[in-house]
Amino acid sequence: MDTLTPGSEAALDFPGLLRYWRGKRGYSQLALSLAAGVSQRHISFLESGRARPSREMVLALAERLGVPLRQRNRLLLAGGFAPAYSEHALASPPMQMVRQAIALILAKQEPYPAAVLDRFWNLVDANTAYRRMLDKLLAGRRPASLDTSGQRINLMLSVFDPNGLWPVIENARQVGRYLLRRVWQELQVQAHDQTAREIFRRIAEWHPDMVGPGGVLLGEDDPADGSPPPVLPVALHAGRFRASLFSTLTTLGIPQDVTSQELRIECFYPADEATRSIFEAMAETPSRTSRP
Repeated sequence: MDTLTPGSEAALDFPGLLRYWRGKRGYSQLALSLAAGVSQRHISFLESGRARPSREMVLALAERLGVPLRQRNRLLLAGGFAPAYSEHALASPPMQMVRQAIALILAKQEPYPAAVLDRFWNLVDANTAYRRMLDKLLAGRRPASLDTSGQRINLMLSVFDPNGLWPVIENARQVGRYLLRRVWQELQVQAHDQTAREIFRRIAEWHPDMVGPGGVLLGEDDPADGSPPPVLPVALHAGRFRASLFSTLTTLGIPQDVTSQELRIECFYPADEATRSIFEAMAETPSRTSRP
């Protein structure tokens, strides 16, 4: 699994981090110097440690390279500066506007499911339709992907968990291949984080036929499946419950807080009329729902 963490990204020094992000974004030293309005020689000196950046230069380079806010703070710390971006808990007073916006999106999504995820795909909040769906899919089973409190589920782990959602996803391998690619790509940004590495390790342990040694993704889409649809639906079947859904991901615009940038709202929509009817009927039937 060590190949998930490029050596330069794992380094704590500023030169290594700058080389990592420049390479990740596909910039040459010349291209980055032109984008940042400095000489190529200065970029070379920064990457070799022969020059130290100013705080303004760190932020300018991070902006040009599209570095996420959490990693911008890390770049600043590596350069000897204090972090520039706050990281507030969603329940804290400064996040009141964000909470209100999320609550509005969740409510407007009814009678169809919607869930709020953090950067590690932990379920932060969900609307009633999502909780109803989760109850039907798990049918009282307790997936290993629940956190230590036994209340909050990790949505990504639950998809691959043999005791979670994997058995009730009819096209699990097709969905799994797509999600694994997404997980692998996102882990390249935060692979140094032990939690992120543990998520990938557990998926690889459950599905060694999909993840090989060193984090190599195995298997490709079957050409016999024909042309792919515009969006990949998730086909769910648990007992009498059968549904076909696709989803969208919403993020907050112009975030200035680490938590705000990392929150994602996944909204699910019916992929056929039968699914639409199911969720509309469920909304009219009171039922016991679980808390995320």
